[in-house]
Amino acid sequence: MTVDPSLLLNRIALRVRKRRLELGLTQTELAARMGITQGNITRIENNPPNLSIETICKLAEALGMEAEDLLVEKPGRDDEEG
Repeated sequence: MTVDPSLLLNRIALRVRKRRLELGLTQTELAARMGITQGNITRIENNPPNLSIETICKLAEALGMEAEDLLVEKPGRDDEEG
Protein backbone atom coordinates (compact mmCIF):
# COMPACT_ATOMS: atom_id res chain seq x y z
CA MET A 1 0.00 0.00 0.00
CA THR A 2 1.30 3.45 -0.91
CA VAL A 3 1.40 6.06 1.84
CA ASP A 4 0.66 9.70 1.07
CA PRO A 5 3.95 11.56 1.73
CA SER A 6 2.14 14.52 3.29
CA LEU A 7 0.35 12.23 5.71
CA LEU A 8 3.60 10.49 6.63
CA LEU A 9 5.33 13.83 7.23
CA ASN A 10 2.46 14.98 9.44
CA ARG A 11 2.67 11.77 11.46
CA ILE A 12 6.42 12.23 11.88
CA ALA A 13 5.79 15.81 13.04
CA LEU A 14 3.30 14.60 15.65
CA ARG A 15 5.73 11.96 16.90
CA VAL A 16 8.60 14.45 17.13
CA ARG A 17 6.52 16.93 19.11
CA LYS A 18 5.08 14.24 21.39
CA ARG A 19 8.51 12.79 22.19
CA ARG A 20 10.06 16.23 22.69
CA LEU A 21 7.36 17.08 25.21
CA GLU A 22 7.72 13.69 26.94
CA LEU A 23 11.40 14.50 27.42
CA GLY A 24 10.57 17.99 28.71
CA LEU A 25 12.61 19.64 25.96
CA THR A 26 11.94 23.02 24.42
CA GLN A 27 12.26 23.44 20.69
CA THR A 28 15.45 25.39 21.34
CA GLU A 29 16.93 22.54 23.40
CA LEU A 30 16.09 19.97 20.73
CA ALA A 31 17.55 22.22 18.05
CA ALA A 32 20.78 22.55 20.07
CA ARG A 33 21.04 18.77 20.31
CA MET A 34 20.80 18.59 16.52
CA GLY A 35 22.93 21.62 15.67
CA ILE A 36 20.08 23.41 13.88
CA THR A 37 17.94 26.45 14.65
CA GLN A 38 14.77 26.53 16.72
CA GLY A 39 12.97 27.76 13.60
CA ASN A 40 13.80 24.49 11.87
CA ILE A 41 12.22 22.53 14.72
CA THR A 42 9.12 24.73 14.47
CA ARG A 43 8.86 23.92 10.76
CA ILE A 44 9.36 20.21 11.36
CA GLU A 45 6.63 20.13 14.00
CA ASN A 46 4.10 22.46 12.38
CA ASN A 47 4.59 22.47 8.63
CA PRO A 48 6.93 19.59 7.94
CA PRO A 49 9.14 19.98 4.89
CA ASN A 50 10.36 16.99 2.95
CA LEU A 51 12.73 15.47 5.49
CA SER A 52 15.87 13.66 4.42
CA ILE A 53 16.73 10.29 5.90
CA GLU A 54 19.73 12.02 7.50
CA THR A 55 17.43 14.53 9.25
CA ILE A 56 15.08 11.79 10.40
CA CYS A 57 18.05 9.89 11.86
CA LYS A 58 19.34 13.04 13.61
CA LEU A 59 15.88 13.73 15.03
CA ALA A 60 15.60 10.18 16.33
CA GLU A 61 19.04 10.30 17.93
CA ALA A 62 18.35 13.67 19.56
CA LEU A 63 15.08 12.28 20.92
CA GLY A 64 16.64 9.03 22.16
CA MET A 65 14.69 6.80 19.82
CA GLU A 66 15.09 4.78 16.64
CA ALA A 67 14.41 6.37 13.25
CA GLU A 68 11.91 3.57 12.63
CA ASP A 69 9.84 4.88 15.55
CA LEU A 70 9.35 8.15 13.70
CA LEU A 71 8.35 6.41 10.48
CA VAL A 72 6.20 3.49 11.55
CA GLU A 73 3.11 3.53 13.71
CA LYS A 74 3.50 1.18 16.64
CA PRO A 75 0.50 -0.68 18.11
CA GLY A 76 -1.06 1.18 21.02
CA ARG A 77 0.23 4.63 20.07
CA ASP A 78 -2.18 7.53 20.04
CA ASP A 79 -0.30 9.85 17.67
CA GLU A 80 -3.42 11.24 16.10
CA GLU A 81 -4.84 12.48 19.42
CA GLY A 82 -2.02 15.06 19.80
